[in-house]
Amino acid sequence: MDPISKIYAYYNTEGSQATYYKLADFVLKNIKRLPNLSITQFAEETYVSKATITRFIHFLGLESYQEFKKYFGRITGTSKLSFLKLTTPEVKEIQMHPDNFLKQYTQQIITMIQDTAETMNISEIDSLIKAVQTANQVAFLGYSDSNSIAKDIQLGCLAIGKTIEVAESQKKFDDILERFGEQDLVIILSNYGNFFTHHKIFYDELIAKEVPLILVTQNYSSMESFRFQQTIYLTTKRQLNIGNYPMRIFSEYFVRRILLQP
Repeated sequence: MDPISKIYAYYNTEGSQATYYKLADFVLKNIKRLPNLSITQFAEETYVSKATITRFIHFLGLESYQEFKKYFGRITGTSKLSFLKLTTPEVKEIQMHPDNFLKQYTQQIITMIQDTAETMNISEIDSLIKAVQTANQVAFLGYSDSNSIAKDIQLGCLAIGKTIEVAESQKKFDDILERFGEQDLVIILSNYGNFFTHHKIFYDELIAKEVPLILVTQNYSSMESFRFQQTIYLTTKRQLNIGNYPMRIFSEYFVRRILLQP
């Protein structure tokens, strides 16, 4: 689980008296200030010690306060257009003609779902199912939304007694890297390649250990530089602004198919 997701998970489940609640609350309310805030200022404004802040940073899976500042610098440096995956003309359209934008956006989703239905190859899915069933250890890994989908697959496979691992922390990534070998399997779910931006070293080390890797992707066009045992494409076009509908369809179909194998 990436640091901001971990903060929200903590913020959404713990009471205001919990150990790190005050710090999580401060981060969320001052996120734009964090890249330029010293650890001394952070401590003074939250009335805790610098040691407590350091423990909080480690709790988030970050190594140092410098790394903490750089992480939130990347988040705050992301533009609204990049976050929403909208072009400048689309922004003008939603502002000036919201009804037209809704119709266009809905049609884009319908078109993408139709593309997914025509692109997904049943024999490739069945090949993936066989690989999952025969591997000693299996991990489905993703970043952000794809990680949530990986957890849905994990839960779905429980009914057939197949244990699926999902990494939500650096500790778990390190554990998978240490234990997995040539008889195991790692499936990476990545619509646009963000997984490799955040976990490229992990991927490189899996390759070095010759762990079998399978990629499921919407249509990430730069995959030629990576090495996979199998790549399953979900669409023929790489549309950034339609969300994870193709990956969601894949996961639900995959779970139904593996549960109802003849």
